[in-house]
Amino acid sequence: MLSSRTFLARFHENLRRRRLIGEQGKVIAAVSGGVDSVVLLDLLSHERGALGIDVIVAHFNHQLRGEESEGDEQFVAARAAHYGLELYVDRANTADYARHTRLGIQEAARNLRYDFFAKLLESSGYDFIATAHNADDNAETVLFNLFRGAGVQGLAGIPVVRLDRRIVRPLLFARREEIERYAELEGLTYREDSSNTKDVYTRNFIRHQILPLVRDQINPNVVDALQRSSELFRELEVYLTYSARTALDVVAAGRGEGEMSLAIPRLRSYPLLLQQYVVLLAAQTVTGRRPEYDQITRILELTEGLTGSWVMLDEGHGVYRDRDLLVIRRMETPAEFRIVVLQNRSYDFNGFHFSSELLDIRSRGEGNGGSTEYIDADSLPPGDLVLRTWAEGDWFVPLGMKARKKISDYFVDAKIPLYEKRNYPILETKDGDIVWLCGQRIDDRFKITEHTRNILKVHFLRPAGEGKRNPGER
Repeated sequence: MLSSRTFLARFHENLRRRRLIGEQGKVIAAVSGGVDSVVLLDLLSHERGALGIDVIVAHFNHQLRGEESEGDEQFVAARAAHYGLELYVDRANTADYARHTRLGIQEAARNLRYDFFAKLLESSGYDFIATAHNADDNAETVLFNLFRGAGVQGLAGIPVVRLDRRIVRPLLFARREEIERYAELEGLTYREDSSNTKDVYTRNFIRHQILPLVRDQINPNVVDALQRSSELFRELEVYLTYSARTALDVVAAGRGEGEMSLAIPRLRSYPLLLQQYVVLLAAQTVTGRRPEYDQITRILELTEGLTGSWVMLDEGHGVYRDRDLLVIRRMETPAEFRIVVLQNRSYDFNGFHFSSELLDIRSRGEGNGGSTEYIDADSLPPGDLVLRTWAEGDWFVPLGMKARKKISDYFVDAKIPLYEKRNYPILETKDGDIVWLCGQRIDDRFKITEHTRNILKVHFLRPAGEGKRNPGER
């Protein structure tokens, strides 16, 4: 039978073997008031003498259960005082935060809690946050990730250590029933979270409905089995990440500020699973965040797609195919605009520069098919011109053609990624006829002919690195 002394010895050995908290270490114990965190706090208090560690207590009040949440905070304060430990508390209206951020309650609560932990680590100078996740929590996480189609990292479950967030989980070796037994033997009181009994949360449904059935019908030691499996997947994750770093040096065809290019033929020479990790590592390097598994799948599909096809990673980053390259880069899309432009004036707006100059035919130069063009001014209807962003359904008659063409089709043929469509403004008449797809081609209906007497020289430039400005005449 498990004794509290045996459990304490296992806890101490787990700390030592995994090097979670070294001698003279400084650790913040995250305590909610539930049995897991109360036991963690008690065990860490014993290690103060054994390892000479320094411990303080952190509690976050999510204000989700009214008086019950207030009671949790008061209880944790009493436990911290019992051990003579400093207590740090923060609180927030999690329900309001979830509404404003459009997150689920559990995700919102986790974000708020871990943000508090990160700030406390920074301000206190302590080494790690210790949380009370246990083997049952890990089993539920593995099943949850399996059901939603996660990759290797998801099946690895909860990591014992998160160096990026400076989090350690010293109780991950222990079953929930062992933790509860220790609390019983040591006479530790704790708080019961009423939300843990409600199956409206997916994890609770797995805990109360799925795991008991598996335990009864398939494997009574299912938690231990899932723990072993998660450890194997965790080792696989480490191996794949290590191999991907080596492969990325071979696959990367170029790197710059906020951008990386991958050579598709080199990438596809690797097994599919390693391709996924190379793309994952490259995307994480550029964006600073780990992409979802389905995003990785869509990116790899680009290796069989057409030039110009693309996938967004988040609001500011995307991936597109450029011939034999996958380009991962920051994508800043200019805001929509529509402004009236007068002849013989210059304008700077949204990082663009546009100017026009009315000339006679004798002053005509040669258009370069991009930044500078010459238009038959006499073919323009009376009235001002309009400069605006591209819109779905826009069409023009490209110079040299007789039939109309959708501008979106023109982008595809010109191998211009569609995400850049707003980087090429439309110059049109007041009647809505497109005169110039700026930076690309004028409309054939407004070209210079032998009958032209007056021309309008138009110039478009998108200065590299120029900041955005409000539309305005210069």
